[in-house]
Amino acid sequence: MYVSPETLAMHLRVLKQHFALIDLGEWLNLRTAGARLPDRACCITFDDGWRDNFEYGLPELVGARVPATVFLVSDFIGSTYRFWPNRLAGLLGRLDAQDISLLPGELSVLLARAGFVPTGSADVEQIDRVINACKGLSDADMIGLLDAAEARVPGMTDTGGRDLLDAAEILAMRDSGLVRFGSHSRRHTRLLPGLAALQLDDELRGSRSRLEQMTGRPVDIFCYPNGDCSPAALELARDVYRAAVTTAPGWNQPHSDLHRLQ
Repeated sequence: MYVSPETLAMHLRVLKQHFALIDLGEWLNLRTAGARLPDRACCITFDDGWRDNFEYGLPELVGARVPATVFLVSDFIGSTYRFWPNRLAGLLGRLDAQDISLLPGELSVLLARAGFVPTGSADVEQIDRVINACKGLSDADMIGLLDAAEARVPGMTDTGGRDLLDAAEILAMRDSGLVRFGSHSRRHTRLLPGLAALQLDDELRGSRSRLEQMTGRPVDIFCYPNGDCSPAALELARDVYRAAVTTAPGWNQPHSDLHRLQ
């Protein structure tokens, strides 16, 4: 889910050898106009709006002259909010055998089911496995479990500062001429069946409105948080955005559904 700046630079070099790297919005413009699409088009995107997209990602994009789209969670811009997978990763990276007994029971059960063995240091493979196991719970349930765990485990009160982009960084990326922005909802709410219609509308329309105000540019592409897309979310995305991106693997074709891009 993350790479070093050096690895990103290598990825961009290799992709440029085999693909036409194109802005996602420009690809959509060509398709809408019925113009010829590149035989091997590749669009670079970043989800969530991490501060490191500006600190480390932007210099690599500028150096390689590669365009990209960053999907922003509008309500978290400039905040110290931390996504629960990152909070969980930070917790797991510090746990030792004694700390396990301090965790809420439900979280301990999830760790056991995922085969987690505390080592007192970050083990990316183990952490990824636990995060995937925890995605069966709602975001609210995971946040509640982590609030309780962080209050009990020593050394978990320091969040390490701001993880996400602020408005000045977003505008600097915009002014590079290489970065455009899409919406990733207002609060990274997973768009699952059963989500209230008013909340669904707020997540999609509200985020677009705020981001367009901030950037002064159209924000007409959406990215489904966690890739979750209920039938109601898909219908609304078709109404509010000209395209939407999933997390499904695969290749897009000239006639792919623009609101289920892979």
